[in-house]
Amino acid sequence: MSKPVLTALIIGAGFAGVCSAIKLRAAGIDDFIIVEKTGGISGTWFDNAYPGAACDVPSHLYSFSFAPNPNWSRKFSSAPEIRAYVEKTVEDFDIKKHIHHNTEITSARFDKTQGHWVVKSKTGEIFKARFLMTSVAILGTPQMPDIAGIDTFTGTSFHTARWPKALDIRGKKIAVIGSAASALQIIPEIAKTAAKVCVFQRTANFVIPRHDRRYHKFEKLLFRIFPWTMKLPRFAIFARSDYVFFHNFKSGSYINKKLTKHAHAYRNKTVSDPALNEVLTPNYTMGCKRVLLSDNYFQALQQDNVDVITTPIEKITPRGVATSNSNIDVDIIVYATGFKTSTYLPNLEITGIHGATLAAWRKQPQALRGLVIDNMPNAFFLLGPNTNLGHSSMILMIEAQVKYMVQCVQAVPTNTYFSVKADAVRIYNEDIQKHLAKSVWATGCVSWYKLPDGSIPTMWPHQTSTFTKMMRKFESAEYDFIKIDAP
Repeated sequence: MSKPVLTALIIGAGFAGVCSAIKLRAAGIDDFIIVEKTGGISGTWFDNAYPGAACDVPSHLYSFSFAPNPNWSRKFSSAPEIRAYVEKTVEDFDIKKHIHHNTEITSARFDKTQGHWVVKSKTGEIFKARFLMTSVAILGTPQMPDIAGIDTFTGTSFHTARWPKALDIRGKKIAVIGSAASALQIIPEIAKTAAKVCVFQRTANFVIPRHDRRYHKFEKLLFRIFPWTMKLPRFAIFARSDYVFFHNFKSGSYINKKLTKHAHAYRNKTVSDPALNEVLTPNYTMGCKRVLLSDNYFQALQQDNVDVITTPIEKITPRGVATSNSNIDVDIIVYATGFKTSTYLPNLEITGIHGATLAAWRKQPQALRGLVIDNMPNAFFLLGPNTNLGHSSMILMIEAQVKYMVQCVQAVPTNTYFSVKADAVRIYNEDIQKHLAKSVWATGCVSWYKLPDGSIPTMWPHQTSTFTKMMRKFESAEYDFIKIDAP
């Protein structure tokens, strides 16, 4: 007996997938499932369980507006605390019954004669749904470096997103390859107990202090007794992010110059060794690469058991790492080398209409409102092209997209499917790229934000409030609605 056709199939049980489920139920739509490839909930925060894993956005803004949490322990939450928050939200909104764990989707094909998607899992299980909603994190697929001999190492090696749960690092010699966001959080933690930490840095990064702190028990009590008070820190964080820090990403702006000076002053004050200070000094425009936040990274790099190595790696050997002038033996190699951020949904084979495939689209990814792709009918790609932020919370983007998406689902008549107009996608993206050309992301550094041709398919060039306003109302004029023959 074949399975019934669902209204929606959501891929991924992270923030975007959970938000989609909650808002579908609020709209009276209950015949949907979430397929999640892991055995857990929270997406990125389930995968990234390395020491020190935490969010760079303050807790009260990195949470759903409709599910405030009075019990955040710190200004910046750790990965375990974020996982617990998402799990509680799933329980509170009765979403758990919709989740199919350990179900990895490998392909989806749109059947235009029936007006629905045929979705296949890794085990061969088939699902059918009118609407396909992908909510797979941009930081979900590890990027391993292309280094000779990477498979020859006889010790323990892994990407930060695959940190072994039972790993004992006490007294070990550890190589950390990479010096960006994940490394910045890991190194201060492992340096506490490791015998030696060798940090292989290719590019220096701008680092500013987080000013993290614990919330006092009185503050949390106030949040619990008077929930409206949680709106105060949320708004304060939002306003500072959207109306001050946002301007850091405008090339040549006063805020960019001010923050650049602040970052250099912080490093000069914190790093006492002139030689180390020099190798930690970036030589590009602040914001062109991700701006990092830490209260203890520079301090950790100055510990006696930590070395910063800038000589390029030539190869990985059975015993460690070889550079042009040394062979460094280690017990563990940690690859803090980021994610396949410009390759959207790299493990999914999706086929729409008119021969359109996601594989071809990935070469120059574009979407209307970062959500819908031409020739991919009745499909939504949450947190798609040009929705990433350098200054604020992705949860704001998720909520805005989900609101628009639910309106779209409600607007499509029975026995009909939508297809976004190619001109609408083109005009939207021409405008996006025009604004991005004036941003710091276009200033010349090599970063995961850009494609080789210089186009920027990742970042949102405006304030989050601009995106929220844009997504308030579903614009049917941007779509074609195609009626199918009723069965």
